[in-house]
Amino acid sequence: MQWAIFSNFLQKNRQESDRARTQQILKNFYASFFSDIYNERNISRYKPLRDAIALVLGRFDSGDHPMEYAAKLALYLPAKASLNRLRFTKEQQGWLKELSRLTRQVSLNFVYLSPLDSISQFSL
Repeated sequence: MQWAIFSNFLQKNRQESDRARTQQILKNFYASFFSDIYNERNISRYKPLRDAIALVLGRFDSGDHPMEYAAKLALYLPAKASLNRLRFTKEQQGWLKELSRLTRQVSLNFVYLSPLDSISQFSL
């Protein structure tokens, strides 16, 4: 019985830690679009990616299934980049890999389903 309570506590603690880490990754990813000179010159091409990240950060602020939307974002970003022939910096690639790892086991049952490359799936 005590082990179950302790295990539940550890799981909740890990989830909170993952949520905080995910939010920090998204903040860094969003800020990186303003610090990379290549992205700044081509911001019109990268704007949908940046806007999607901002919408998911809004989900963290409102508490509306933030990890689920972060998991969808982890699918959206590489799909949109591939379809539009965009490149990520090595730092952005690392954040995307970490974001994918953190959201790997998140259930997407509670979030709106739309085409993978549509930003409307993140609308508030």
